[in-house]
Amino acid sequence: MCSSDLGDRVEVRIGDDGPGVPPGEYKQILKRGRRLDETTQGSGLGLAIAQDILEAYGGTLRLDRSHWGGLEITVTLPLAPGAALALRKS
Repeated sequence: MCSSDLGDRVEVRIGDDGPGVPPGEYKQILKRGRRLDETTQGSGLGLAIAQDILEAYGGTLRLDRSHWGGLEITVTLPLAPGAALALRKS
């Protein structure tokens, strides 16, 4: 996991070393109820809900391949006015 200060936005990247997700499936796993791994329990709602919340706050959720070979999720959110200055002072 790492984060970046992009001026008026903050970006957090979370990656793993699992089997990953084929790039052609990225759009599918962001749909409600869609899961690629049917061997474990789950409803397939997590990424779709996370994306909805991020978009409601002006953010984004992007999927990519991590440099460890698994999936990398990048979350970008706008900073509140004045937050960038406060972060730089701390």
